[in-house]
Amino acid sequence: MAYLYLTRHRGKHHIASMLTAGVLGLLLPALSSQAADSSSAWAASLKNLTPEQGETLLKLGHDLFPHDEIPDAKLTACIDPVDAAAGDPQSKQAVDDALGIVEGAARRMGYKTYTDISDDDERERLAKMLAEGRWMRQFKKSLEACLKADQK
Repeated sequence: MAYLYLTRHRGKHHIASMLTAGVLGLLLPALSSQAADSSSAWAASLKNLTPEQGETLLKLGHDLFPHDEIPDAKLTACIDPVDAAAGDPQSKQAVDDALGIVEGAARRMGYKTYTDISDDDERERLAKMLAEGRWMRQFKKSLEACLKADQK
């Protein structure tokens, strides 16, 4: 909208584009805040994974399928079976190990956690590299199957 404002500032759309830009500027942070709140609430409701692990898996899901614009609700439904499976100590250890590798890679890049990586391209490249690991490859396949089943 700001582009429209800059290119048509002498035209009739001057006030309309300023108002549109202003309204969007107010609404977008509120909408993204609501989405963050709902994903945080979901992560806090996990039974076997920590909220941080849930948020990392959600971010990984988005990063593994970046062009699909998948709503959080769909991804969280596909990640819930991972939480359920983590009730088994052996499965929980596999998740912990895989997420330990993810977080370790993020720390080596200078970030505290994977979710702290603010550059989407950098985070997506890392996710794709990490998806070569055994558990992560399995996680990606299960997400893909779940998302395809949801489309039918």
